[in-house]
Amino acid sequence: MKVGATEVLNSERDILDEKEYLLFEYQGNNLYFNELNLEELLKQHKTPLFVFSQKILQLQFERIYKAFTSLNSQSLKIAFSVKSNPLTEVAQTFMEKNAYFEVTSIGEVKHINALGGDPSKIIFTNIVKNVSTIEYCVDQGIGLFAIDSWSDMKRIEGVCEALEVSVNILLRVNPGIQLEDTLFSCAGRNSKIGILTPENLTMDSQFKDIFDYCVKSKWLNFQGLHAHLGSQIVNLDQYREGMRKISILITQIEEIGLKVNTLDIGGGFPIYYGEKNVPRIESFSEVIKEVFAGQLSSLDLILESGRYLTAPAGILAFEISVIKERESNLNIACVNGSFYNTIPDVIIADWQFPIKKVKYNLEVPLIKYQIVGSSNDTLDYYKGKDELDGLVLLGKIEEKEYIVFLQAGAYSISFNSTYCMEERPSVYFIHN
Repeated sequence: MKVGATEVLNSERDILDEKEYLLFEYQGNNLYFNELNLEELLKQHKTPLFVFSQKILQLQFERIYKAFTSLNSQSLKIAFSVKSNPLTEVAQTFMEKNAYFEVTSIGEVKHINALGGDPSKIIFTNIVKNVSTIEYCVDQGIGLFAIDSWSDMKRIEGVCEALEVSVNILLRVNPGIQLEDTLFSCAGRNSKIGILTPENLTMDSQFKDIFDYCVKSKWLNFQGLHAHLGSQIVNLDQYREGMRKISILITQIEEIGLKVNTLDIGGGFPIYYGEKNVPRIESFSEVIKEVFAGQLSSLDLILESGRYLTAPAGILAFEISVIKERESNLNIACVNGSFYNTIPDVIIADWQFPIKKVKYNLEVPLIKYQIVGSSNDTLDYYKGKDELDGLVLLGKIEEKEYIVFLQAGAYSISFNSTYCMEERPSVYFIHN
């Protein structure tokens, strides 16, 4: 589908033009990704194989920036969530884009440091930060710490006092909005993440206690708020309500004469995994503009993104090892790897990853398949579309053919395991 300049995009699904956006196209019977003949590539490399496109990483970064730069905030910073993909080439690509980095462990801090990253562009957000981790981060000059609890605050302050170094902090707030349409909500009242936003800053609350202590501390420099609501958010009304509570809190803080310099709204921007309506990135920008209105001009705005930046840039290729035909007419295609070791989201979240055959032939019939992983685990299979009885409709598959899963660049590498003592999949990175 070609999108004209005057057309309105309603969902993320609408922009999945595979040739222009995901860099896929068939030339003759052969599938190409980012100008590479996949069959030739896969014959040279062991499968399962992840293939990543640097060009798509760059396009995703530019798309987020374009969507939010129109808000006219005091400054706009895009932070890559390192947990979503630990590949060296991915972090390096975003460094070249002058990105910031959201990290959740000392390992991720050391990863960015080893690549020559600027520590002042690191935002540490994990809910548990032990003393040795804090000491290392303070010594390195980490730019921002997101404080998640009273204990978290006191531990950071204690290290800073001992080292006689002050640090910049954000208070990580939880608006208490349960995101019902995602498995990965961080914003419910009983979530382990963040400090609940108070109805009013003048009332007694955990937030008020932590806030009052922070602004008086010699070692903690209050900069603003951190408000990540969750991952793969598709309900804009719930997102709007969560952000509205953050906006009210900023107003109340400024009414008592204190300045909020930085607002980190996290990420959560969704990728299309087969849902009927996945809001486009521009829709989130419109909500932020609507909710925060005149507040943005005096704020440094930080966006954290992992899945949205990396998912479209990666594909996962398998070889079909075995075709089994049941007496019930069920056709089972066994791939040469386990989904536990490659893209466990198909097991955890039942997400739909678009699938393509590497060799395309119009003359072969379309057949319903159950695609299963190579382990003996009965959960190790790919759940297809409900309208296909949980199966996948593909042109007839032969053993030793290849199939690829699209949109597989986020968390797949991070969650790779050695279940059944299988080797981890190999990775091929396409540089521009």
